[in-house]
Amino acid sequence: MDTNITLNMAMNIAIDYKSKYNLSGDILENLERTIKFYSEFDSVNGPVWLVIVSIEPNDFFAENEYTIVISDKEAAVKYIIDPNGHIFSPHLETMTDEEFEEIFGDEEKEN
Repeated sequence: MDTNITLNMAMNIAIDYKSKYNLSGDILENLERTIKFYSEFDSVNGPVWLVIVSIEPNDFFAENEYTIVISDKEAAVKYIIDPNGHIFSPHLETMTDEEFEEIFGDEEKEN
């Protein structure tokens, strides 16, 4: 199957993402174990690269790794699957309470 990005490009995207969002863990150099390509995956439209990041064992986590899900089509991280299987997206902006109030506060008062 033709891909938009290569294994090494997926690795670099994951490394840059980890650095930008100050994420813990190490991406192992065993690329066959660390990075997998799938023609489709979960809620991502199109093929993906899954990059496994090893972390220190912790009593709060079910696993000692998390997964960075990268869209092959977009060459960008879609989300992270944390050690407990929950989806996490540090790159998505969240709205503060003040921003929510500024945008939606008047509507609530009218009702």
